[in-house]
Amino acid sequence: MLQKTFKSLAPGVRSIPLVNSWFAHMYLVAPSTFGHYTRYHLDLLESFVDDPSQHLESVKIPELTGGPFINYTGDPADMARFRDSTRERCANQLRGAQAINGMYQMLQTQAKGSGVPGLYSQVDELIRPGVELSYDVCKNPVARIIEKVFYDSSLYDTSLQTCILEKASYEPRTFVLSTPQIRRQPGSVELRLPFGDALWTHMSAGTHDIDDLREMLRPYLEAPDRDLPLLEDMFIEHPTRTRADELTPGQVRVRYFGHACVLMECAGVSVLVDPLISYPGESTLDHFTFDDLPDRIDYVLITHPHQDHIVLETLLRLRSKVGQVVVGRAGGGHLPDVSLKLMLHYCGFERVIELGEYETIEFEHGRIVGAPFYGEHADLDIRSKLAFGVQMHEANCLFFADSNPPVPEFYAPLKKLMPRIDCLFLGMECVGAPATWLYGPLLQKMLTRGEDQSRRLDGCDAAKALEMHRYFEPERIFVYAMGAEPWLTHITSILYSEELPQFKEARLLESTVRGQGGRAEVLYGKRELML
Repeated sequence: MLQKTFKSLAPGVRSIPLVNSWFAHMYLVAPSTFGHYTRYHLDLLESFVDDPSQHLESVKIPELTGGPFINYTGDPADMARFRDSTRERCANQLRGAQAINGMYQMLQTQAKGSGVPGLYSQVDELIRPGVELSYDVCKNPVARIIEKVFYDSSLYDTSLQTCILEKASYEPRTFVLSTPQIRRQPGSVELRLPFGDALWTHMSAGTHDIDDLREMLRPYLEAPDRDLPLLEDMFIEHPTRTRADELTPGQVRVRYFGHACVLMECAGVSVLVDPLISYPGESTLDHFTFDDLPDRIDYVLITHPHQDHIVLETLLRLRSKVGQVVVGRAGGGHLPDVSLKLMLHYCGFERVIELGEYETIEFEHGRIVGAPFYGEHADLDIRSKLAFGVQMHEANCLFFADSNPPVPEFYAPLKKLMPRIDCLFLGMECVGAPATWLYGPLLQKMLTRGEDQSRRLDGCDAAKALEMHRYFEPERIFVYAMGAEPWLTHITSILYSEELPQFKEARLLESTVRGQGGRAEVLYGKRELML
């Protein structure tokens, strides 16, 4: 009897999750916010159908990269048909968004301090069981979203979730957050595959041979006879990768995978921060890929709910090897503060831990410490965010991502918990997008231009970074999360240039610390060090 050869997706094959043909991110998965972003998408589509040339000319201007412009060179009638089908397929979710907005407007006009029970009848019955009305201590009306009710209702429609399998190439990926992916690359395959389906795990785990996989995939294909042959060379014999067993006891290895993704591992434990992994054959820049990950990732740490830090394209690909995912504890119902724990649970992750500020997770020879993540969320009350400290044997690393504290002394409790730091990782994307770039579809009151520009998604500048370095006195400070690597073009609007303000600030930090005899480095592409 022939021994079966177990197969898994080839490292050079992308598995791209979509929601209603848009690149999947947390606000499109969460049913409480999906309708708001779909309404925004319809406005974009309407604008494109009215004047395609304006959009196509705008996307050619580097300064407008990441703006509200659809980059589609096919027949504009395709977008018109997609617009019409979206209105039909997502009618229920659009009604849900309208109901939420109507609820907020009703509270602003009618909740003036008297009891709220009589107001529930004015909330659309579609969302009524999933909200609680109240006041804060300043007598402002508050609506709390009970997200679990939304996930278990008709507002969460997994038939809108799909996956595109396509071979990676050196061609830069076009920006996807403002353009629906309705046109496929030659040789690509679409799977009608809900994110919580076990098939995501089966495709990557290497537990089935190609015949089993073929039969598993068949029901998810629109045209199996056409698509199954295309899948044959997308799966290869499952490789056995090396965990950090070759490390000597007490030795710790740190690998930078690009942007904010860092792997920290010792002989028994691996911790991966903000997974965003590139594919082989995607860039000529030397970099780590899926091939360089261990077979088992004990902890995945998510710092905050932005599309470049909680990346479902990578997370779903890694689901078969992840032990636990650690996220910040959401505030419990504010519209933009979606629960990452719930979202990941419905995406098939069984073990998700919500960690509070200055709470810890202990593991053999180390621990994970949650710390406040300040700012960078347009001054909205978003709590599903954390900075992390990781202690592994004698190595101590801090991962601040884009946290931008008013002063470093706000981190006094963290310094008390971790008084000696080997590596401090700090984001310095200090320009940032204005509030409406990400949160516009959720806002219930319009911001003035001045307000919008003052509430940015920005990290530390050189002055703040130098203060952080002075306060923590790390052996090394690394600038990361700059969105500069060439495999990030589809989700960041940053085109790498040393002339950009944020890179000038980063280089100023680097040169100043080095001039003081310290060690500082702006990370780009790939880095490995042993601690």
